[in-house]
Amino acid sequence: MKYQKRSSEEQIVMSISAAGALCILPFLIIRIYNQDWYIALLNFTTIAITSGLFAYVYLTKRTLLARWLLSITCMFIASGTIWLKGPDQIVWTYPAIICLFFILPPNIAALLSAFTVTLIGFLLFSEISLLDNVRFYFSSLITFIFSYAFSDRMLYQQAQLLILSYKDPLTGAGNRRAMEEQLISSVQFQRQQPPQSKACLLLIDLDEFKKINTQQGHACGDNILVQTAALIEHLLSSEQHLFRFGGEEFVVLANNDLEQTINLAENIRETINDFQFEKDIHLTVSIGLAEYQFDETSFEWLGRADTAMHQAKAAGRDLCCLAAS
Repeated sequence: MKYQKRSSEEQIVMSISAAGALCILPFLIIRIYNQDWYIALLNFTTIAITSGLFAYVYLTKRTLLARWLLSITCMFIASGTIWLKGPDQIVWTYPAIICLFFILPPNIAALLSAFTVTLIGFLLFSEISLLDNVRFYFSSLITFIFSYAFSDRMLYQQAQLLILSYKDPLTGAGNRRAMEEQLISSVQFQRQQPPQSKACLLLIDLDEFKKINTQQGHACGDNILVQTAALIEHLLSSEQHLFRFGGEEFVVLANNDLEQTINLAENIRETINDFQFEKDIHLTVSIGLAEYQFDETSFEWLGRADTAMHQAKAAGRDLCCLAAS
């Protein structure tokens, strides 16, 4: 059987569902043995829901409905157990709060946690002393604060890692992975809506860049790459995206027609030609331009742009060359 890669959300929901079912199962057996039928029914319902959610996510890979149902189940089992069995079951409040912050966004989890703690506090208010009430609210608050801080920081770090996974660390342009995914998406869109939509590729190569690295050092070369990326990015609109293809090559995906993209390519070439880089370095670029042809793959599209770029180099560099159809 082929292995199916699971998202972090799927893994969290499936792990909590499985852990919940397995952990509550022994209590269900004890309740049935003691003929404690109301709490046994609560345990059985919880196991059925969590097992069903595990199967649902495993088979469909959908998590939105499962996350909400699992959150409601956490609140239900904590409040229901305390309502049926009294203050001795107060310990279920804390894992319920933690689960909410694992399953839902921090702000929503915070609201549901506050509601759960308030409800349980209302159920316990007349059954425990004032000091125990204070202990309950204080311990719940500490659990709430730590869970919120952890969840918020985890989401922030995930967002940062996602950005890093799609950005070239030197220039800040999109990296090759981001380029390949964007090209595939663009090709799919072009195939769905031909010929109304237009898209073109620019493959930009810095002429004789290896000489700069050899003569001026790699630090100077890195600075030039950063400045070149910034110059190109400054010329792009929201419909045009810059990627570092590798080494001294950049790719621009322009969701524009051929005439607009030709103007963009010439603008990029002239801007870099006129810019005064450090150590009085004069830099030129060779650009290959390819308009998308219906039913070609992203690899073929990029290949035509690459061929056109090499034609520009062979013709003397500092040129823009249009790929053959």
